Amino acid sequence: MRVFLPLFAATFTLFIHQYVCTEIIGGKEVIPHSRPYMAFLATPVGTKIKMCGGTLIDSSWVLTAAHCTINSDTIIKLGLHSWREEDQYVQRFQVSKWRPHPRYKAETLDNDVQLVQLSGKATLNCAVKPLNLPTTFSDVEEETICESAGWGRTRNEQGSTSDKLLEVSLPAISRDECAKKWDPIKITENMMCTLDAAGGKDTCRGDSGGPLICEGELRGVVSFGPENCAYPEYPSGYAFLNENIVNWIKREIKIVNWIKREIEKK
Repeated sequence: MRVFLPLFAATFTLFIHQYVCTEIIGGKEVIPHSRPYMAFLATPVGTKIKMCGGTLIDSSWVLTAAHCTINSDTIIKLGLHSWREEDQYVQRFQVSKWRPHPRYKAETLDNDVQLVQLSGKATLNCAVKPLNLPTTFSDVEEETICESAGWGRTRNEQGSTSDKLLEVSLPAISRDECAKKWDPIKITENMMCTLDAAGGKDTCRGDSGGPLICEGELRGVVSFGPENCAYPEYPSGYAFLNENIVNWIKREIKIVNWIKREIEKK
């Protein structure tokens, strides 16, 4: 999906990191199963497959972006390294429930987070393991090196794909600096940004919903960026896992689990 912004229409376009799968730009292949929290989401829509990344945050729950297309036909794979050559570690699930943040706005990408409940509990092992929600809510300091991973584009050209999970390191920039570069797009307190000023490294289409990890802690969800990925003048944006969003995540999981227990009592 692309969101066309009139003031940038002549020269630049914002895109949501979503539809075309497979890889990070300027990254490297991960050691297989070294990021056991990674989730691969694929949703058939007509003749196409829409793909996103996600983060396993509980044995039954995946965190992804609200703009990612999720429905009852979505397939989620855990323990995946290569989606062309699956190994014995891959676990496949359907979707039980999906809950976009109630204040998500497609027009602005504010609160771009979504919870997806798996159709069953994941078997936790060396290749499948949740990543904890953050306990730190202060802004990520500028120049902090953060990491992301995904199966999104490796180049801006159509069809520039690879089937293996890649990772990339990116420096955070301040929200104020990000806002200046994206003016007149509103960068809210529910967002954070990274920028490789030299160009050449970035998340891209297909990486949406994947994690942004800073100093070992999950701090964001891949959300948006420039149409030409790794463009040195325009940052990539992430849903920022601040205290309000994390509290919403915990509350939603708690409510669903409580309802399940009550049903099982009957």
